[in-house]
Amino acid sequence: MRRTMQAALLVLATVTGFGCAGGSGATSAPSSTGLPAPPTTPMASALPGSPGSPGSPSGASPSSVAWESEPWATRPLTDARTGEAFRLADLSDRVVFVETMAVWCTNCKAQQEKAREAMATLDPARVVWIALDVDPGEDAPTLARYADENGFPFTYALAGADLSRDLAEAFGAQVLSPPATPIIVLAPDGRVTLTEFGHKDAARLVELAREHGA
Repeated sequence: MRRTMQAALLVLATVTGFGCAGGSGATSAPSSTGLPAPPTTPMASALPGSPGSPGSPSGASPSSVAWESEPWATRPLTDARTGEAFRLADLSDRVVFVETMAVWCTNCKAQQEKAREAMATLDPARVVWIALDVDPGEDAPTLARYADENGFPFTYALAGADLSRDLAEAFGAQVLSPPATPIIVLAPDGRVTLTEFGHKDAARLVELAREHGA
């Protein structure tokens, strides 16, 4: 456990320079899972669909603000398996699950096993799962091998320093801590939801997909 936490701290320090306690000004409070609740930052709280915002699944009608113009949505990415270039913004016609992860993270692997179960019940033309490796010490061949060895059908890409920084600025530093299993859900109608931190079972993932238009 100590090694896992040290690795998570290294990811945060290397990519963002933030401290573990939400160094960009984010605040968090304990949740029922034992993990801190999603941090509240000025940018994240303004995003449609973020926790507590009018566009969240539990709130009122969604905002019409489009997320595909956000910096983190327009950064170029490369599919670790195929070498194909893409951007999150290119997927705006679907519900997009964005998971930040690392190959060494056992929590991530367990979460992706539940994601595979959930995605098997959803229409792949309407929902896509993107796994972004935020560990600057990992490379594309390692990431592709991890995906293949585990039989995960998702799209994997290295986040890189710029996108990782964008995500931390928008959603708080903990979004770069893989053991917290951060997941961001993007909806075609413009909603953006940073989910609760901690493990989400298949039923919860399906629920999130349905709430966002799948």
